This record gives sequence, structure tokens and C-alpha cells, in this order.
Amino acid sequence: MAVYEFFKKEFEFRGKHARMAGELCTLNDYEHTYFRRVIDVYVLAAVVGLRVDRKAEADDSPNETKSIFPEQMIGAKEDLDFLMQIMMILENRERLTAEESVKKAFQSVETKEEFEYYRDLFHSYVRGGVEELYERLVLRKGEVDEEFYDEKTANLMALLERFGAFWEKAE
Repeated sequence: MAVYEFFKKEFEFRGKHARMAGELCTLNDYEHTYFRRVIDVYVLAAVVGLRVDRKAEADDSPNETKSIFPEQMIGAKEDLDFLMQIMMILENRERLTAEESVKKAFQSVETKEEFEYYRDLFHSYVRGGVEELYERLVLRKGEVDEEFYDEKTANLMALLERFGAFWEKAE
């Protein structure tokens, strides 16, 4: 019986998602970029895509790619496996009981077809998350009356507010 494991191979953003990931993560430009590594974009995009239930189709345009090497994927595997389990629970909640859904998420996939289905579904959430992050952090222009001194900070705070994060202001 074959063993199917997620997040052991290189991942490649393609087309518009590669361009978006590239703008979110520009090497050595910490003043204008939001992420230091493409793997960080990948992980947060998975969270965001799942949180806002946003998926996106692959854009296989050959003009641009951004790669995440296997070592980086393996280094983030524990977190990514947990996100995959959450996605599987959410995906199966309407057709399985809660107990069956959790069991399914915490056991390994059994067939190549099942592996490919969940891998592709996870990547569609990642692409949707990249689009959401790009729209909120790169395309969004900070409001003139916002309380933050620069557009980058204003965009980050707006993103956090979108997901219900809040801080009490010191008086």
C-alpha cells in the first residue's frame, strides 16, 4: 500500500499568483514588502483562504513562477499538516458526522485520487488566500484619515480588523 504525504515536494506558484506572491514577498525590501519568504506567504494564504472560504483556480500562464523548495515545505510541514486537517474537517462536515470528519482528517489518505483531491483543494485555498492578501495589502490604498502613519501599517491593521483582531487602546 502506498503512503501519501502532503507537503514533501516543491510547490510552485504560477501565473498571476506567482506575480502576487512576488509582490507580497520581495527579497531584501522589508520597507515595502510584507513577507520575508515565499513559504510564509503560502502558510498565511492557506489560513486566510480557509478563514474567508476563498478558493481560486490555478493560472498556468508560463510567464512567471515562484517556487518553494522541498526543504522549506518540510520545515513548515507540521503547521501545514494541521491546516490540511482543518480543511478536511471543514470539507467533510456536511456529508460526514463530526466524529467521522475528525477521524478522516487525522488518518492518512488511502488512494492517489483522494490525495490529489485534497492537495488540489488545499492549493485552491492557498491561491484564494494569496488573492485576498494581495487585494488587502498591495492594492488597497490607505485612507487619508486613518490613524496610521504609513500605508503599509494601515493595510496590515485593516487586514487584521477584517478577521476580527482587535486591540484596546491605552488611555
